[in-house]
Amino acid sequence: MAMARPVVAHLFFLLLLVSTAPAVRTTPDAGSLQEACNKTLFPKVCLQALKDNPECQAATPRRLAELSVYVTAEVGMTVTAFAHRELNGIKDSVLYKCLDTCSEDIEEAVAHLSALTRDLTDAKFLEVKTWLSSTLGGTSTCEDACKDAPVSDIKNACITKSFEFEKLLRVTLDLINEASGSMSAEVALPPSESGAATAAGAPSYGAAAPFGGAYGGPGAGAPAPSSGAGASEDADATA
Repeated sequence: MAMARPVVAHLFFLLLLVSTAPAVRTTPDAGSLQEACNKTLFPKVCLQALKDNPECQAATPRRLAELSVYVTAEVGMTVTAFAHRELNGIKDSVLYKCLDTCSEDIEEAVAHLSALTRDLTDAKFLEVKTWLSSTLGGTSTCEDACKDAPVSDIKNACITKSFEFEKLLRVTLDLINEASGSMSAEVALPPSESGAATAAGAPSYGAAAPFGGAYGGPGAGAPAPSSGAGASEDADATA
């Protein structure tokens, strides 16, 4: 009986140590967002767009892709609102076509992203992934439409914002690619012939150019990518 007491005391001490030990963290640390953004073509754009959302700091790759889709769609709507607002005061037909074409390109992309936010299934994710992959591999119809437009602050702002939006699209595609390994559906094409025609005839975005300014102009509410040396600038120089 006397020998049992030390054993009981020892067991009690072990239980006390276990109960007071710090819990093991099971969620990704705050560095996970930086690590995810480093895998994209434009890490600084990725980080600037997502860092203000606390959920992004410990999100899974799938959730991070979803959040990027929401942010990119919102920024796209802000940029198109800017273009439409400026269109009302333009008299030059070539400059009008410049802004109108850029706006239509972005609206097309926003339509695909917005459709995904309403149906966050694997099939829809992979459908948007397919569309973005083909779209971002083409040339910029916005830049082509604006090359003959007279030089103006409005033209420069429109082209710059279009390039900024392209970078966000590229970041979103890279995050979707990272998350798609856990998706079970096969790569989906647009669900109908009309949808296929839309995807085939969708505006093409070229490689991103150096950017400046804020998304959608003053008061847009979306964060502007910061400039500086880094991987994104190297990608820009290559483009």
